[in-house]
Amino acid sequence: MNALNAFGMAIGWMDIAGVLFFEMIMFYMMRRRRLAQKSEVASIEAQEKCHRDSLPNLLTRKKLSESENIWIFWGYLLMLNIWIGVTLLMIAGISFQKPELMTLWLIWCACGLVFDVFLILWWVYELFVGDAIEALTNILISLLTMAIEFGFIYVIYTIFLNLSNATKNEETKVAEKSRYHFMMISDQKR
Repeated sequence: MNALNAFGMAIGWMDIAGVLFFEMIMFYMMRRRRLAQKSEVASIEAQEKCHRDSLPNLLTRKKLSESENIWIFWGYLLMLNIWIGVTLLMIAGISFQKPELMTLWLIWCACGLVFDVFLILWWVYELFVGDAIEALTNILISLLTMAIEFGFIYVIYTIFLNLSNATKNEETKVAEKSRYHFMMISDQKR
C-alpha cells in the first residue's frame, strides 16, 4: 500500500471516529435534556395543582418544538450513520483496490459541499438581518470545513483515479495475455 492510499485510509477512519464521537455527544446532550425536562415537568405539575380551572393545552409551542427536536435528532443520527456506511465503503474500496466502491463517498462529500454553500448563503443573510458576530463565526467555520472537505475529496479522488488506471492496465494486460496465449503455449512446446 502506498502512502497516498494509507492517507486515504486514515481519512476514512478519522471520519468514522469523528462521527462516533459526535453521536456520543448528541446522546449525552439528549439525555441531559430529558433529565432537565423531567424536573421541569414536576415543577409544572405542581403549578397546575394550583391552577385547576385552566384548560389543558396539549399543542403548545414548547411541546411542538420538543417533538420537532426529537425528529431532527433522529434524522441527524440517521444521516451520521449513513456517513459511517459510506466511509466504510470508501475504506473497502481502497483496501480491495475497487475504485467503484469509492464513488458513493465522493458523491456524498460533493453533496456536503453543496449543503455548506447553502449554509454560507443562509449565514450571509443572517449577517445582514441578525446577529453579525454569530453569522461571521458560522461563515468562518463553514469555510474552514469546506477547505478541509476539498482537501479530503482531492486525496480520495486522486486515489480513485490511481486505482481506476491500475485496474484498466491490469485488464489490458489480461486481454493481451489471452490474445497471445496460443503463441506462449507453442513456444513452451519447442
